[in-house]
Amino acid sequence: MEMNDPKVNERKLQFMAKSSNLQTKEFEEYLHNKVANMGYSFKLMYDVMGTEVPYFDTLQYTEFAGGITMHPIQTEFRHQQMIDAYYSKDTEVKIDFVTHFKKKVLQNKSNKYMNINQHQHKAKQALIVLPGSNKLKDRMSFEKLKYIKKLFGDNVWVKPHPLTTFSVIGIVQDMFGERNVMQRQADLYSVLKDSEIIYTSMLSESALYGVCLDKKIEPIDLYGKIQIGSFYHINKFLFYEENPKQWINKTFNDYRSGMVFPEIDPDWKTKVDKYLEYIEDRRQKFWKVFLKENKK
Repeated sequence: MEMNDPKVNERKLQFMAKSSNLQTKEFEEYLHNKVANMGYSFKLMYDVMGTEVPYFDTLQYTEFAGGITMHPIQTEFRHQQMIDAYYSKDTEVKIDFVTHFKKKVLQNKSNKYMNINQHQHKAKQALIVLPGSNKLKDRMSFEKLKYIKKLFGDNVWVKPHPLTTFSVIGIVQDMFGERNVMQRQADLYSVLKDSEIIYTSMLSESALYGVCLDKKIEPIDLYGKIQIGSFYHINKFLFYEENPKQWINKTFNDYRSGMVFPEIDPDWKTKVDKYLEYIEDRRQKFWKVFLKENKK
């Protein structure tokens, strides 16, 4: 299976501390078997992005905060499923996800990468969480980064992603000063829990953890690129909802969200079953409404 196959997206997975986690393996096997046995006509792919017509061909899944998020490669659908989950009237809020995520940070269980440097940095007022090199240059707002530097001076930490090249780190150091840029393998969460404001993106789980720790969060994305962010369908609501903690608990407990956390949810297989039925029903409503272009 792709989620646990080191040959898929090899450079990313070699850093992942939990890429062979038994829970993700069980999820992946269950999902693939369910789609095959029920005869769904869409295909499954791990950690991909794109835009398809509403009668989509691809359902993607990837890790998120110790669990898994599923959604079609279809912009409106992945956004709408979160709205449907939050406003559903039949959801039981059985699991306190906010407390769960908060405890993960406080108990040093949030990092998903190996070889993290546990050296403790003294927190500063602000923290900037950057994506990897390939996303930083074309998806982040350098005007916003310059504004943050002007606003906080040296009272800000910049945390590069573990998959950041030295050349890109050099650019960041030139902007913020070498002493304000953490090492790639530094422990993000030890600083996040003591910072006042977290500047992060539609690509990072740190927005979720920031909310659960009662931190102020702001995006650093280029606005025109936010919809292609890996976690746009989640983080958009964390940035903009009036009560994001309430949103987390209501939405993540509902199967329509496509959020599955086998670690703490004993009924996660039922959520997968119901989600597949729900998203297929939405898909069928668009049969022949938008037709795909024939490629010659």
